[in-house]
Amino acid sequence: MEVVLGLIFFFICFGSIITTFVAIFQIISNDFNGSKGLWIIISMVGIIGPILYLTKGRKLIIKRDHKTIVNKDGSNSIKQYYIALISELDIKVKVTFGVSICLIIFGYLVRMADLFFFWESKPLGFSLLLVSLAIILRKDITTRKNKKLKNIWSHIGFWLISFIVFVKVLMLVIIPNTDAYEAANLYLKNNSDLKTEIGEVTGHTILPSGSIQTTTDSNGTYGSAAISLIIKGENKFIERTIYVNKSPDEDWAVVAVE
Repeated sequence: MEVVLGLIFFFICFGSIITTFVAIFQIISNDFNGSKGLWIIISMVGIIGPILYLTKGRKLIIKRDHKTIVNKDGSNSIKQYYIALISELDIKVKVTFGVSICLIIFGYLVRMADLFFFWESKPLGFSLLLVSLAIILRKDITTRKNKKLKNIWSHIGFWLISFIVFVKVLMLVIIPNTDAYEAANLYLKNNSDLKTEIGEVTGHTILPSGSIQTTTDSNGTYGSAAISLIIKGENKFIERTIYVNKSPDEDWAVVAVE
């Protein structure tokens, strides 16, 4: 019974969050017969806000009737719209996008060929790709707004990518300055199995896909971290995720490596 109630609570909360995001983007991207700012705030109020939006706020939305995309030449092809959008991008954005694709391909190739050089190209390429996509979506939003076209999916994509980039940058700043990272670094220097596999460790690179969290209660501080690294040895490179835990009675210590 407790499991069923837990699942019901989970789906209610998850549904409320999704409804809040949909409500905000619907209000932003359409005409609205009321105060947009007020209803955006209302839709963010826990479970009650999404219910109020579904029962009352949704009726205030005035849908924009734009079934087609009209381009400068009078055509209504979605394909032509995006071709025109990309052609109008700044040359720096196009170069960044092209470089990101090349770096990603290079990163996969050096791994497949067991070439131990510039493995950072893959994560760097994906980071540049996310930035490029965010810029393209921002331009798409502006263009659609000027033409009074729906842009809800462009908004969702832009803010989702922006959030991912923000989290990745935040992890790259936070993790190297933590005791968890020091424990992982000590593991790299002293682990004999690792030295047997790749030779003497000559360096490592932090990947932006890690995580760290700590909690404190009356007993002390608990923590866990997942630190993703490119580990460089004399014989070869490998990618590993080092899991580090902390309990009130013990310092940060490596518990698993995958």
